[in-house]
This record gives sequence, structure tokens and C-alpha cells, in this order.
Amino acid sequence: MNSAESLHRFYSGFAGKYDLFMPWDQRIRRERRFFKYVLDANNVSSVLDCFCGTGFHVDMLSDMGYDVEGIDISPDMVGKAKENLKTKGYDSRVQQGDVKALENKKKYDCVLSMGNSLPHEFGDDNILRALKGMYGALNEGGTCVIHMENFDRLYEDREPFIPSMHRRDGRGTDTFIFAIEYYEKKVVFNILSVIERGGLPEFAVDTVEYYPLKTGRLRELLAEAGFQDIRSYEDFKMSPQGKEGTYDIIMVAKKQ
Repeated sequence: MNSAESLHRFYSGFAGKYDLFMPWDQRIRRERRFFKYVLDANNVSSVLDCFCGTGFHVDMLSDMGYDVEGIDISPDMVGKAKENLKTKGYDSRVQQGDVKALENKKKYDCVLSMGNSLPHEFGDDNILRALKGMYGALNEGGTCVIHMENFDRLYEDREPFIPSMHRRDGRGTDTFIFAIEYYEKKVVFNILSVIERGGLPEFAVDTVEYYPLKTGRLRELLAEAGFQDIRSYEDFKMSPQGKEGTYDIIMVAKKQ
């Protein structure tokens, strides 16, 4: 099975659980101020989320007053996004698409790759094609925001587990446990989920592979794609990379 088939298989089974371990209210509290600062400081009015997933950023940024559209290569994630966004009338703003094959007919002030999405692309060639697609979709002076795992730190620590999630509310209990396998050219996340509703737990293990893209190499590929003024942070408070050594990397770059 190739990486594209593996990715589609993973999200066909995980799309319905994705929002359970990444609740939107928590993400809004964590990310809203960051985006308000970055987008307004760069005079952004239009945004393309190039890996829109279940529609979180389309929803949040639309609510904040920006003109937002989203694409995702997974039909299952796009379907879930449309379902999530339908009540607000935003469902028509998301479509299935591959950032590597953007026709660049429409330009945006900002492009996004959030939630460790870019490392779904395997190999430097595919990463570069994706970055060039993002670059081509930008207006002159546009802004690119990329968020992903800090693979330098992950490979330095080689922790077999990363912080898991457990939540209990009126609907039931959600538990996710992440077990990681490290290889030279890929990192494998095994996600054990226990979803309990009405006293009946459902157990599942979903597996997804990522390309372990290091921070320095991402910076080089961004520059090769044409981006300039590349800045990196380790959290949504815009702390400089390396201050605390978190497992997050956020890069903000410009199309000059």
C-alpha cells in the first residue's frame, strides 16, 4: 500500500473521531489570538486552508470575519467538514483537492497548513510540490502559516508515548492513547481510542504514518519554493523556537 492509499484508509476510519480528541473549543482558546495578530498584521482578508480536515479553521476564521475556503485530499474529511459547517452555511467553502495540483486560478492573502498535515506528504519532492502549490495560490505579499510536530525534538527524545487525551462529559467518555514508532524515513503514530457511549465502550486502533520533516529542512524547502522572511515559533503564544523545547513548530513566511 502506498502512502496515499494508507492516508485515505486512515482518514476513512478516523474522520468521525478526529474532533473528539481535538475539541474545537480548546483549539479556539489556544489559536484565536495568534491568528488575529498574524492575519491582521499582514493585512489578510482571504484565506485558503490547504489541509482543512474537519473544517475547524474555516469555521473559526470565517466567524472572525475573514473570507475562508478549504481543501483536503481526503473525501472523508471533506465530508465531515461539510457536515460540521452546514449549520453555519459554510459547507460550500470546502472542497476535495490536492495542494500539489492547485491550478492557481484564485489567489489568497494567506495559505494554511495546520495540525501536522504537511508531513503527510512523503519525501522532499512532494513537500516542495506542496509548498510551491501554496506559494502559487498566494497574492503578492501573501502570508503562509505552517504548523506541525517538531520532529527534531521527537527524534531527540524518542518518547514512545506523547500526552494522551481523556475526557468525560454528559455524552460519555473519550480516551486516546498515542504510541509512536520511530524509523529513519517515517514515524508511525498508533492511536488507541476508547469511545464510551451509554456505558458501551468501543475500542479501535488507527495507524498513520508521517514523513519526519526536520525544521531546518522545512526552512530550506520554503526558501526553495520562493518564500522569504521565514520565522519559526514553538507555540501559539509566538515564543521563539527553542525557548521551552516544545513538540510544536509554527512557521510564518512571506511571498515577496
